[in-house]
Amino acid sequence: MKTLRLTLLASLLIGCQAAPFRFSGGDGSSMESAVIIRGARDEEAGVAAERTWLEQRYPGFHQGQQSLLGSKGKNYDEIKITTQEGAKTVYFDITDFFGK
Repeated sequence: MKTLRLTLLASLLIGCQAAPFRFSGGDGSSMESAVIIRGARDEEAGVAAERTWLEQRYPGFHQGQQSLLGSKGKNYDEIKITTQEGAKTVYFDITDFFGK
């Protein structure tokens, strides 16, 4: 519970520091339906946005391996997570903030 509170507080603070990020795209189940992160000023904010999206959709998830992928001129994070329902792989289109 303490970890959840700290994570929520960190998400709120990050959102207040700069223009809020936005999510578009799909459900993250493949590169073709990746979650697109817009408005992240740099990689640190982009990673925080990924974490926020995951926490909102999969409360209590545990993160496993993370990989950087490229396809058709775009950059993606592939994140393996474990939820109460089992293992999942989630894809984020990080092209807008990658390398910043």
